[in-house]
Amino acid sequence: MPLAKNAYASILLMPPNWLGDVVMAQPAMRALAEHFPDARIELFGHAWLQDLTPFLNLGKASFCAAPAPCEAAFILRNSFHAAWQAWRMRAANRYGFRHEGRGILLNHALQARINMKNEHHREYFLDLIEQAGIPVSQRQVNLHAPEVERLLGEVLLTEHGLDVEKVICIAPGAQFGGAKRYPHHAYARIIAALAEQGWQPVILGTDAERNIGTDCLQNVAAASWNAAGKTSLRQALQIIANTRLMLCNDSGLMHVAAGLGRPTIGIFGATSPERTAPSGQHVSLLYQPADCSPCLARECAVEGQPCMQNITPETVIQHCLRLLTH
Repeated sequence: MPLAKNAYASILLMPPNWLGDVVMAQPAMRALAEHFPDARIELFGHAWLQDLTPFLNLGKASFCAAPAPCEAAFILRNSFHAAWQAWRMRAANRYGFRHEGRGILLNHALQARINMKNEHHREYFLDLIEQAGIPVSQRQVNLHAPEVERLLGEVLLTEHGLDVEKVICIAPGAQFGGAKRYPHHAYARIIAALAEQGWQPVILGTDAERNIGTDCLQNVAAASWNAAGKTSLRQALQIIANTRLMLCNDSGLMHVAAGLGRPTIGIFGATSPERTAPSGQHVSLLYQPADCSPCLARECAVEGQPCMQNITPETVIQHCLRLLTH
């Protein structure tokens, strides 16, 4: 039964825990925000969610580190702890999937109809929203960079000696594990070739990935910036809003760039595009599976990481230049 648009005046929205999953959940969260335009909607989660919220295109919804009691909670995480948090925060109506025995804490415990092992994660989150009685009009990710955020990114790039019109972003890491990472030496060859064409590379990532960024830029003499570990998530998003190209592994920043409409190349190996392909009109996905793909492992157990070795640097360069010249 459809929920009335005035059913709830205050809503707690609990997005998933990983950056990429939050972006893939954006269509579901957007549907909720559109259905309850007058409600107070608070997003509750990791502190970095505050940096992402302005880009999620969710109307008046805002991040809140300490949510007030609310009439309804929509729990897009699967953990028992998340359901317990919603119950402890005195959310009167708690919507979520039955998982890890947490049904006792949910007075709207729903049964997932989407199998995340072989169906797209976007549809999993949309399934929850639709079963809750909320109509969905847009099933693709549609992020938005406010103009002030884009301008701040432009200033940041200029301060580091870069020409905004020539910036390309590379995110060679993947917090999930090494099995999702394209080899550093291959990235170095690709980046050097693009730099020779006049493009100015910016490496994005965490402080733990800074050495990877250094390796990737070792053959670049032109203007460049290893920004891994040197920006907040919000600053990284501001930079992405200005980039001419995003080249990366299957990662959260891949989903952000594609969702913002930036030309994006995603390299897949241990994971499958069938489950986590990003939304976007200017997206090129490279996937040459080995016999063991997709293993979904954090670290590769096969010598030589064949799923990544099957994708040559020359192939990646061709795809990059195709997106950069169209």
